[in-house]
This record gives sequence, C-alpha cells and structure tokens, in this order.
Amino acid sequence: MGINTDLTEAQKRALKENADDLEQFQRQLDEARKKARSRLESAGLVTGLDTINCLLCVICVGWENGDDGKCANCPHGLFSHNII
Repeated sequence: MGINTDLTEAQKRALKENADDLEQFQRQLDEARKKARSRLESAGLVTGLDTINCLLCVICVGWENGDDGKCANCPHGLFSHNII
C-alpha cells in the first residue's frame, strides 16, 4: 500500500478502532498514574517535583543515573515509570 493509496472502508474502520482503543488505554494509563502518585504523596514519597520515578520500586540502594531520570539498573518496564 503506497502513501497515496486510498483506504478501503474496512481499512478506515480498522484504523479508527485502533485509535479508539489506544485513546481508551491512554485514559486508563493516566488514571493509574494519578492514583499511583496520590498513593506516593500520601506515603510521603513525593514532595513537589521531587519524586521516585518508578511506580514499583522502593528506594534503590544501587541507583545509577539512566535514561529519562530512571535508575540504569531498574528491571521494570516502560509503563512502571514516569508518573509525572
């Protein structure tokens, strides 16, 4: 399929359904991050912009600076991080 190819109705429908699913997932992810941040704030682990950048970890004794402010040694996946 070339860049200038017209899409069939079935292709348009498939792309719209994918976009709708991803939008719904984004809302769920945003809500999970909001809840996680609230829990961390309630526990005194988040103050202002100073936050632990993994939703699963406790303070890491072997912390090393990594990509996007994450611990370079952190084994957790992308969706465990970046609560702000």
